[in-house]
Order: sequence, then structure tokens, then C-alpha cells
Amino acid sequence: MMTLSTQMLWILAAAPGQVGSGRIVGGWGYVWACYGITVAMLVLYAVSLWVRRPKAPTDAKE
Repeated sequence: MMTLSTQMLWILAAAPGQVGSGRIVGGWGYVWACYGITVAMLVLYAVSLWVRRPKAPTDAKE
């Protein structure tokens, strides 16, 4: 059995004009920020791998 407050929430949610279209409007700034952070982290990781690469001995023939 639903309580009175739960029933009121269902009634208010079902009121005409109160329910959205189900789509998120905007938000592309957050998406591009996440892409930017991801690319920056991948670049930093690649640089850290390059800096920590094994050095060839100085007496190597190559």
C-alpha cells in the first residue's frame, strides 16, 4: 500500500506539462571537457613512457 506522500508525488509527476521529453538538453561542454581530460591524460602517459624508456648502453654498436 502506498503512503499518501508517495501517491501525491505520482500525481504531481503525472501533471500535464510537468514531465520532460526524456532528453538531456545541452551538456556538450561536459562531454568535450571529458574528451579533453582523456586526451591530456593519454598524452601525459605517453610522455612518461617515453621518458622512462630503457637507455641503450654507450658502448653499443648501433
